[in-house]
Amino acid sequence: MVAMENINDIQNAESTQGDENNIKSKNLVCVRFLALPVSYIFDAGEMGIGWGDLVLVNTEAGLSVAKVVGFPSPEEASGLDEIKPVVRKLTREDLDKLASIRAKEEECFQFCHQRIIARNLPMKLTRVEQMFDGSKTTFYFVAEGRVDFRELLKDLVERYRTRIELRQIGSRQESAMLGGIGSCGREVCCSVYLTSFQRISVKMAKNQNMTLNPSKISGLCGKLKCCLAYEKESYANLIDNLPKPGKKVFLEQGEAIVVSINIINQTFVAKLSDRRFIKSTVSDILTEEEYRRLCEQKAADANRQKEQHQEESAGVDSERNRPRSKRRRSSRSRNSRKKRSKPE
Repeated sequence: MVAMENINDIQNAESTQGDENNIKSKNLVCVRFLALPVSYIFDAGEMGIGWGDLVLVNTEAGLSVAKVVGFPSPEEASGLDEIKPVVRKLTREDLDKLASIRAKEEECFQFCHQRIIARNLPMKLTRVEQMFDGSKTTFYFVAEGRVDFRELLKDLVERYRTRIELRQIGSRQESAMLGGIGSCGREVCCSVYLTSFQRISVKMAKNQNMTLNPSKISGLCGKLKCCLAYEKESYANLIDNLPKPGKKVFLEQGEAIVVSINIINQTFVAKLSDRRFIKSTVSDILTEEEYRRLCEQKAADANRQKEQHQEESAGVDSERNRPRSKRRRSSRSRNSRKKRSKPE
């Protein structure tokens, strides 16, 4: 039994090694579809394909046009079950056909939009995509809930006599399709390079010390910005080093309550017991034991200075309390001694 398990392990290892060698021998390209911005890895074979080239690929829905957006490493493609080949790079004839398809998509959009208004359906048409071989046409739309579009589907099938799909998408997918300029002044990430949407929470904005103003932290889709997730791990690590607002800390100046923090500069503002505000860094924070020893040292220094001050005050008081005659006599004796010491 053990021998059989060892044989199976060896066979699996050889199969995995063979798959890795097979992937390494492929000319891998990452393509992004023009309608719904999703990316997949294909094998370009011996074709000379560069960044930004338009290629024709075979999908489950039919032939589709995609744009080359990257060249992944074999490690990135190691988990894929199957890597399909690129059919070809678009020729001049293909580009002319693509232009006619775009015109057809625009005509389909206008007709569908009119039928939506005529049937008073609670839906918003976003985009129309027609397969390169004309085998299927997909109508993408957004809606708040489920929509009964059966009559609309009949209108479309009767008009175009082809396979029709009405697909409901979310507001984030809509922004990815239509594109636009974000508040940063650049094209929205979802329409440029994002291949999937992460779960974004308000906690990410809080950890980055951002103002929780919906207009500041929301994108064109009305949802929280995808870029809030880009640095969430870095901010999470940085914020772990800082004390939370409201926490009591021990500083050289005394006990204080943290009022606010600056994550990037790794500083915080704290309020002392005498209502003074001070700006400190994490390295300024003392442990309770260090703070206790510091207080004891300060108390000892204060007592030492007090005793020294008392001794100095006692010496001055004793000098003042001496009789004046004795003070005059002592001063005269000093003067007489000075005169005797002078040479005649």
